[in-house]
Amino acid sequence: MADQLSLRLEPDAAGWPAPIRPMLAQPGDGPFDDPDDLFEPWWGGERALAYLGGEALGMRLVSADGVVLTERVPEIADLPERLGGRPAILDGTLVAVDEAGRLDEPGLLARLDGQPGPGLAFLVYDLLALDGRPLVSEPLERRRSRLARLLSPSPSIVPVPMIAGEGRALCAAAAAQGVGWVLARDRRSPYLAGVRSSLWRLIAVHPDAAQAGASAESVGGEPAGSPILALIRRLPLEEPTG
Repeated sequence: MADQLSLRLEPDAAGWPAPIRPMLAQPGDGPFDDPDDLFEPWWGGERALAYLGGEALGMRLVSADGVVLTERVPEIADLPERLGGRPAILDGTLVAVDEAGRLDEPGLLARLDGQPGPGLAFLVYDLLALDGRPLVSEPLERRRSRLARLLSPSPSIVPVPMIAGEGRALCAAAAAQGVGWVLARDRRSPYLAGVRSSLWRLIAVHPDAAQAGASAESVGGEPAGSPILALIRRLPLEEPTG
């Protein structure tokens, strides 16, 4: 497969690559097991890509619609350092959560609008480029394994782990904890920028998911990541190797 990011990584006059449209999931029919899939919890929130430009550029956080959000999310200002200062592109979602670990959509929207609100966390799901080299043609399992090795987590920067094959168990555990969705992704999947693909399937597992504010499109107080990290520890997750 031709590398879809080759041209997009060419810098503009300011040194940043053109914004990348995120890959999207198709709706899933319901919980299932599959040894070829990696399963992870999905809170919804605001899809965003983080462009890390090394010491010369720092970081730029851009929404799926191309809105620059960097200054609105100071909680993740140390993201470049947590990736060892290496140039990279990360795919993830911004969330605000309540003490139970459920999405706080009004709080999230307030913060993204520049208003006061709860702390935000950046949930990182994919590594699209590293040291100026696109990784989108590599299989998901390899990209995720590299991300897990490189990114040092914090309460507000969370590389979300997965479980291989056992989708039903994760869906049941996620539903019990109030998480609305589980994302199933083919472990061999490349990253198809801007494409809604059956290689990724979003499974609604909680009866209130439709009212919780998350969607297939996106696919003050205590830091947002604290309940997120606590909830992740209660789910049957492990980072696969590859």
